[in-house]
Amino acid sequence: MKRFIYFSMLLMGICVLVACTGKSSNHPFGGTFFTEEGVRFELKADSTTLIQFNDSLTYEGTWQVCKSADNLEYATIEFAGYPAYYFLKDGKLYRSEREMCNDVLGRRINYPK
Repeated sequence: MKRFIYFSMLLMGICVLVACTGKSSNHPFGGTFFTEEGVRFELKADSTTLIQFNDSLTYEGTWQVCKSADNLEYATIEFAGYPAYYFLKDGKLYRSEREMCNDVLGRRINYPK
């Protein structure tokens, strides 16, 4: 019986490790992208961000993946102490959740190749 318990615990641990590593490295929101105005956003795998503006001003913050009640997946990006200052969904950057849900005033972003 002890063997079965140890084997089950080992198998569960391996499954958790595989599941966690796959999601963090292959998430669609991670990476570096630019807005139409030339602002550079770098969303790192450790949930930190680096935002660089054209005038060489930089800001370090955090980002996170969110799901709405109707299962829409998007990312929020912190800026100036506000944890949800930017909203990222479907290749567009928004300033509010309402704009994102209604798909208005979103700025197209470009991922460099």
